[in-house]
Amino acid sequence: MSAYVVGIGSSAGGLEALSDLLPQLKANGNVSYVIAQHMVLDGHSDLMLKILNRYANLDVVLANDSQPLQPDRIYLIPAGSDGVVANDRIHLQPPAKERISTPSVNVLFKSIAESCESYGIGVVLSGTGSDGVMGCRAIKQYQGMTIAQDPASASFNGMPNAAIEAGVIDHVIAAPKIANVIVQKLLGSSHLMHSGFTDVENSAAENPDELQHILELVLKRTGVNFTGYRTETINRRLSTRMAAFKISSLKDYYQYLEKTPDEAQQLQQLFLVSFSSFFRDAVAFQSLEKHLTQIVTNKNNSAPIDIWVAGCATGEEGYTLAILLTEIKTRLGRDNPVRIKGSDLNPAALQQAISGEYTSKAMKEIAPAHLGKYFTQKGEVFVVNDCIKNMCRFALENVFETEDAKALDLVSCRNLLIYFKGPLQDQLISIFHNHLVKNGLLFLGQSESLSASRNHLFKALDLSHKLYVRR
Repeated sequence: MSAYVVGIGSSAGGLEALSDLLPQLKANGNVSYVIAQHMVLDGHSDLMLKILNRYANLDVVLANDSQPLQPDRIYLIPAGSDGVVANDRIHLQPPAKERISTPSVNVLFKSIAESCESYGIGVVLSGTGSDGVMGCRAIKQYQGMTIAQDPASASFNGMPNAAIEAGVIDHVIAAPKIANVIVQKLLGSSHLMHSGFTDVENSAAENPDELQHILELVLKRTGVNFTGYRTETINRRLSTRMAAFKISSLKDYYQYLEKTPDEAQQLQQLFLVSFSSFFRDAVAFQSLEKHLTQIVTNKNNSAPIDIWVAGCATGEEGYTLAILLTEIKTRLGRDNPVRIKGSDLNPAALQQAISGEYTSKAMKEIAPAHLGKYFTQKGEVFVVNDCIKNMCRFALENVFETEDAKALDLVSCRNLLIYFKGPLQDQLISIFHNHLVKNGLLFLGQSESLSASRNHLFKALDLSHKLYVRR
């Protein structure tokens, strides 16, 4: 498994840019590369694969669904599919019907951001249009690094220019020199690469009891059980904390944890780090709006609409749903009460959710009309208006132990499942099924899906946007 994943996005002129970049990529044992090059069908994938292998020092392979990511290998997403990185694998999925260009750079980059966090890197090469802008924004939000090919050196400068103008690019450089920037990122993170994630991973594999002891101590001091969380996620975030104190072994960190009373709380916050924004994945909310409209239409005017946002983070998702339902009710001339509950284990995130105060960073995908209608700007802060705020409540709660989420019309649980191991994912999906009414909706994140053992509980309404209905 690699510590870093580099997503490379390109379109028109991409082959020329890739022929400049790929020869410069060298084996280092720490990086996997995934290419989303816009392609047509009719055998274009095989032809592209052959051409890229002529230039690359590393092996270029055509990605298969659920294929494990290996270091020092370049994966080409095949034509007609979108690629998603999750659980240290690359997954293939059908593109959204309205998407013209595939594979989507945005879909790939956003999955890398959510799966790899600060270990994700996005590279935008030659191409027309603006694919990659939203994905680069996600990578930046998760503290990863973004690179754009110098537009002056690109055959088609639309894609790199769009990302640069959006303010989501860290480095602008000619394609042959991009590899050097990636290497400098690795060298600059050497305290994480060598005394951090790699060593933590090796130590955990060789001495699993040491990691278990750390998680048990965190449970004892915070009441939060992280033993069912994905080991890769725990290792990545633990390595960041250990590197800050120049601690190189789990055993030494456990001793530090024992001696420092508030360190468990700090670690809890790191494990529960929260990222969100309003109307995140706006196209997905357009799909959700259509099905929510049908739910409101089918209800009596006095019947409440009940929603649970599981893993609500800083609250943007709950408020987004309140805005969406307000628009739907106004359009239909309905007055159904809306009750939205947000649950999270991060008290700092919940404090912001309750305050309803956000910076412009959270507003990137919200329509200007909604911003003016449902928020009051106070200096550099946007405050949610009471008409929306009053529909939402937020609770410090373990999503596996909720008690009052009954007869729900919608459960929104986006980008929470990716942090759990398979058994906990299945357990949570069953909980959602039990709390939803018949034909209630389940809304998941772009990188998430139902396991084979839970497919019988839900029917896919819109697989591209991860919207399901309870059977």
